[in-house]
Amino acid sequence: MVEPQTMLEMRGIEKQFNGNPVLKKAAFSLHKGEVHALMGGNGAGKSTLMKILTGVYTSDGGQIEIDGQHVTIDKPKAAQDLGVAMIFQEFSLVPTLSVAQNIFLNREPRRAGGLLIDDAELIRRAQVILAELGEHIDPNMPVAKLSVGMCQIVEIAKALSKNARILIMDEPTSSLSEAEVVRLFNFVRKLKSNGISIIYISHRMSEIFSLCDRVTVMRDGENVLTESCKHLTMEGLIDAMLGNSVGASMHWQARDHALGKVPALELRKLSRGTYFSDINLQLYPGEIVGLAGLMGSGRTEIMETVFGLYAASEGEIVVDGQRVQNTAQAVVAGMALVPENRRTQGLVLSHSVLDNFTLPNLTLFKRWGKVNLASALSAVNALIKNLSIKTDSPRKVVGLLSGGNQQKVVLAKWLARAPRVLLLDEPTIGVDIGAKSDIVQLVRQLASQGAAILIVSSEFEELLAMSDRLVVLNKGRVTRVIDRQDIDSEEMLHRAVQA
Repeated sequence: MVEPQTMLEMRGIEKQFNGNPVLKKAAFSLHKGEVHALMGGNGAGKSTLMKILTGVYTSDGGQIEIDGQHVTIDKPKAAQDLGVAMIFQEFSLVPTLSVAQNIFLNREPRRAGGLLIDDAELIRRAQVILAELGEHIDPNMPVAKLSVGMCQIVEIAKALSKNARILIMDEPTSSLSEAEVVRLFNFVRKLKSNGISIIYISHRMSEIFSLCDRVTVMRDGENVLTESCKHLTMEGLIDAMLGNSVGASMHWQARDHALGKVPALELRKLSRGTYFSDINLQLYPGEIVGLAGLMGSGRTEIMETVFGLYAASEGEIVVDGQRVQNTAQAVVAGMALVPENRRTQGLVLSHSVLDNFTLPNLTLFKRWGKVNLASALSAVNALIKNLSIKTDSPRKVVGLLSGGNQQKVVLAKWLARAPRVLLLDEPTIGVDIGAKSDIVQLVRQLASQGAAILIVSSEFEELLAMSDRLVVLNKGRVTRVIDRQDIDSEEMLHRAVQA
């Protein structure tokens, strides 16, 4: 068997912030033409390690070798020159520019002694790169008109145009449909066959085992595992990440508490244009109902309409016997929505945890026309403790928190109102297994306390772990309603949504 060629070797990497060690002699190796997963919980150190590799941070100790040569990466330009590129979760493309202009932004071919951009050459070079990647994307197309999946391909083309040999992909499937995920995986396998080495960061366990060759797990700034995916189980991977098993939290158990006798939420022949039609649903206090369907089945559109973000074209939304027609009425009626995209819909990223918590709760803390900050601080500190939100201060900018802690802040701001009906749209998207376990347990606890919960998730494991009933959607219509106890496996639910 041929020994794999080592492309990257990081040894003994150390990093401190304000005297606090974040990386403790961390190590990472990458073979040529390998897809290597990098995993760990919030604060494990994986982001810091990648920022050192890409030149955003400089290490306090350790060595980095690329192609067997010791290298110094003290700035992003040095990483780029060495062939290291990162595709971030939030794209860096300019929507108003074309595909070709984005690929060669700030590196455009010139003519007339460098005074003018050579548009013809720009398009030709973009066509060559896209053709090499096997992609038929019009280089003249404005990026704003591309799907999320296509934007990701353009980001990769941009990186490869800079001669990237090591590609870091951060949560690449978080905003993709199932069809786009399949397409991306095929694309990644092609890059691998062409000798590109890929560091793959994702919280979705199933992706690791279907795509990656090896996985490295970090915990508390140290390496705790590097192993071939072929020799590793899901349970072993979770144990390595957390140091103990949380598998039980992701297994469904029948809950024996009594449901309310009167529906907390009723949808009566609810329709909205071409998105969904004739949705009838009764959700009782203490019950968790999952909306199961593929991307485009109308899941998110139903949630947004129920919360009043968009008007229904037909039908009624009734909360505790009262008809609800807009968001203001929904909030007054005791409804809350945790949206699909926390960064654009759920949080004001440039503001503090306290500001984000207070924003939808001004009426709770208003005294004589002013916000009682002492009362708001007391409430937010209590929820920070109860939800185990990792932040050194409630005044910390929420955009600086990890994804899992951001999601907990979104939940916290609504829990302050003790909602009777809670709508959860992809509540654990982009969070690590530890935060996911915390959120699953919290949802179960809220239901046991009498909240009525409607949940959407692309992860069927998550739906099956929480739901009492599942409403199956296909092309905007309800095709089945299934009691959780009648579902034996994820495969059975997959077959139901695809029928």
